[in-house]
Amino acid sequence: MSEYQYYEFLALDKPLTATEKADIESLSSRVQITSNQATFVYNYGDFRGNPQEVLEKCFDIMVYMANWGSRQLMFRFPKSLIDVAALEPYCLEDYITVSTKRNSVILDINIRDEDISGWIESGEGCLSGMVSLRDKILQGDYRCLYLAWLKAATIYFDCEEEENLLEPPVPHNLDNLSGSLSSFVEFFEIDEDLIWVAASASDFQEEEEELEDLIPELSEQERNDFLVRLLKGESHLCIQLTHRLQELSGKGEININSNTNRRTLSQLIGLREEETNQRFKKEGELERQAKIQKLEALAKKEDKVWEQVFEAIALKQAKPYDQAVASLINLRDLAQYQGKLEEFQASINKIQKDYSKRPGLISRLHKAGLLEKYKYL
Repeated sequence: MSEYQYYEFLALDKPLTATEKADIESLSSRVQITSNQATFVYNYGDFRGNPQEVLEKCFDIMVYMANWGSRQLMFRFPKSLIDVAALEPYCLEDYITVSTKRNSVILDINIRDEDISGWIESGEGCLSGMVSLRDKILQGDYRCLYLAWLKAATIYFDCEEEENLLEPPVPHNLDNLSGSLSSFVEFFEIDEDLIWVAASASDFQEEEEELEDLIPELSEQERNDFLVRLLKGESHLCIQLTHRLQELSGKGEININSNTNRRTLSQLIGLREEETNQRFKKEGELERQAKIQKLEALAKKEDKVWEQVFEAIALKQAKPYDQAVASLINLRDLAQYQGKLEEFQASINKIQKDYSKRPGLISRLHKAGLLEKYKYL
């Protein structure tokens, strides 16, 4: 398998300076760079820089993917705007980590899962659908962190057998994933049945639009202060206003110390297996009903189909033979459904006898299993 690695960095809060661009360009001749983005693609060799250091110095979000199962998403947050203590319950050693720097906090989601290895046509565009998650985390929406924990914990469970590992706090609205969260699930290939059972413990909460109703509760001085800072172009002002309104609403805090009703990883996996079995059972029943409908429709024109089989055989050509065998397979399924396999077998035996000197037809019948002993369901 050929090697493929893709790195993409985005600067969201401010564009890169000329010096920063020069520093990034010095890392590799492969870089494609603009004032707010840098991408690197490797089919051999590796990135010469330290991705976390590059992120900390110049960018706000980074994605990495390789075709041996590595998926990584890193965010840089302004230290003053992020609650590190609220992130820590979602951390899992070597998979989800939070590190505090001088002026920032780095959240690193680093998943290495051989089950998602395979050829990657291109990593281009994979980050665009997840960019808004950074602001969501800053606003206290930790759904992507919980989803990352689900993915990481199942890998950790396979390696360490930590079946009593407790889940972190379950965020609100886990059963209502946005487009960016759906992109996150797809990128890390998170088990949707596991998400479904985990979401059963998630409460519903109105979206943030209702926060605007709390603006009148700000003092006149506080409102004017926000307006002046807006006029000066201060970054992250929307996030800061959201935090203030969440304080007023009383919905901005998550009780990270509560163990009430927290499930273990083994319980979640058990629930997932039940959900998967139920889904397979339901899908199997739907397939069975669809097949029955198809067979009952075939029964109404069975005589005509047999006529078409012999007409196709009479042409003595490869393509009509294929069509005849395909029709015979359907007629076999109908006979099995109707309990008439012996009658069908007799018809097949006659075809074998009457057309024994047609090797092209006989070989196709053998290959399709139509000349073998039938097994009743």
